[in-house]
Amino acid sequence: MTRTRRIAIREVLVHIGGDDRMLASLREEGLFEADELDPREADELRVAALMMAELGVNPAGVQVALHLRRRLLAIDARLGVLGRELGTRDPNDGKR
Repeated sequence: MTRTRRIAIREVLVHIGGDDRMLASLREEGLFEADELDPREADELRVAALMMAELGVNPAGVQVALHLRRRLLAIDARLGVLGRELGTRDPNDGKR
């Protein structure tokens, strides 16, 4: 079994220029409660910080946007699987 590397949340904050106040406001919304993040969560924290700093999105809006982002990524992954399955089918299947 492959273990995903976990990254200290403080390390991510330093890298993205986040601060304790931003993290506290996100945690009030139930986001990023762990002290270590997997790479996907670290990327979500990067996106959250960007939305707050560059777009002025509040923590509740970040929560909604991240939820929608996760759903879109899941849909994209499913469409990729379906596309590969359709691409491997015999084009003459089902033809009379």
